[in-house]
Amino acid sequence: MADEAVITTLLGDKGDPVEFTIGSTTAIAKGALMTISTPQTASIAGAGDVFVGIASEEKNANDTQTKMAMITHCIAEMTCGAAESMVLGGTVMVGAAPNEVTVATGSRMTAQVVGIAQETVAGNGTGAVLVNAMKRR
Repeated sequence: MADEAVITTLLGDKGDPVEFTIGSTTAIAKGALMTISTPQTASIAGAGDVFVGIASEEKNANDTQTKMAMITHCIAEMTCGAAESMVLGGTVMVGAAPNEVTVATGSRMTAQVVGIAQETVAGNGTGAVLVNAMKRR
C-alpha cells in the first residue's frame, strides 16, 4: 500500500487502542486507515466507509493473526489525494484512494469522519489530523 498515516503523537491512554478481528489471510500495512463490518471485523477503508482507527502494526497475508489493535486517538500525518484537500479546522474523511483523506462535505455520517485537519493541505500534500475515532461529535 501507500500513503499510510504516520502517527506522531499518541493521545489519551497510549492512543486508546481498540482490538478488532481481522482476516487471517489479509495483508495490512502499519498506519492503514481502517473500517469495520459485522461482526466487529476491521479491513482497509475506502471512500465513504465508516472509520474505526489506524492499524497499529504490520500484518502479513501469510500469517494466521486474527486480531489487531486500532489506534483511535492520536495526531497523525495523512496524505490528500491528487484532487483532494483538507482545510485547517475542517473535518476529513477517507478519500478516493485507500489511506488518503479529503474534506468531509455535505451530510456525511459522523462515523465517516477520520478527524480534524490541523493544517491546510491539497493535491498529494501531507498534513496533521487530530484523530478521535471513538468519541464522535
